[in-house]
Amino acid sequence: MAINSYSSLQTAVANWLDRSDLTARIPEFISLAEARINRALRVRIMESVKMISLVGGTKRYPLPSDYLQLRTIKYTKTALATDNLASDMTDAQDTAPLNDVTPSGGILSSGFSSSGTVMIGLEQMTYTGISTNTLTGLTRGVNGTSAVTHNSGDSAVQIYTTFTAGTISDKTRPIDAIQYVSPELLSRVYAGNSTGRPKVYTMRAGYFLFGPVPDSTYNLEIDYYSKVAALTDSATTNDMLTDNPDVYLYGSLLEAEPFLMNDNRVGLWLAAFDKAISDIQLQDDKDSHSGTELRVMNTGG
Repeated sequence: MAINSYSSLQTAVANWLDRSDLTARIPEFISLAEARINRALRVRIMESVKMISLVGGTKRYPLPSDYLQLRTIKYTKTALATDNLASDMTDAQDTAPLNDVTPSGGILSSGFSSSGTVMIGLEQMTYTGISTNTLTGLTRGVNGTSAVTHNSGDSAVQIYTTFTAGTISDKTRPIDAIQYVSPELLSRVYAGNSTGRPKVYTMRAGYFLFGPVPDSTYNLEIDYYSKVAALTDSATTNDMLTDNPDVYLYGSLLEAEPFLMNDNRVGLWLAAFDKAISDIQLQDDKDSHSGTELRVMNTGG
């Protein structure tokens, strides 16, 4: 039987354990196996690239919910999409008339998304649709900002308030690197409220922190290792299960045996799981460096 879905994996675990009374427990074994996989593997099918907008005056931003480990981080001043108000706005208005909702030059090639968050002045507002050149269904003063009046000609800038799939590296545009420092060093060097283009970052208590505090809107891209997408009754497969069903099976069996008080089988499944993990990581590492000769690079000029 092919192991290519959540249900077929559950069936295989029950078959290999030769038990038909563990229906309620097997999903727990699979979930625990996923936790082991997330701790052990760092391979390309676990890579994600996402973006978030840095907003002037805001120093910290939450890590993605599926975050495991950072690979690269960079940012650009280029906006997602930006245009100007075509007329004045009151502080209670639920539409934002723009000159053009498909401006060129932004990161989003088609202009403003069909729904999202826009920033005008210091106010952030969400919108649910677009009618001609007007953002509609506005909810004003979100994310701790206040609803205020705006003037014709004011800039409207789309922003991402949570990490969203996308990249700033798909076209030629100015991109800034940013350097990691320890939380202690960031607190010491950028302890005050100085603002400017971010030069350094750190991570603490589930957040990215930047120094100096961003002075304007920037768009940040991170390339990171993400958690394996958890299998559920509604999310029945993922890339890890498709490519490596054995690691899921052995990991689930490894988690099952202590529950069954069958300790003499733990070593067997641990060895099988570790071998699968080692093979997967080795194969990925080899493929990452294939196709080119190793060369010593002179970085000293």
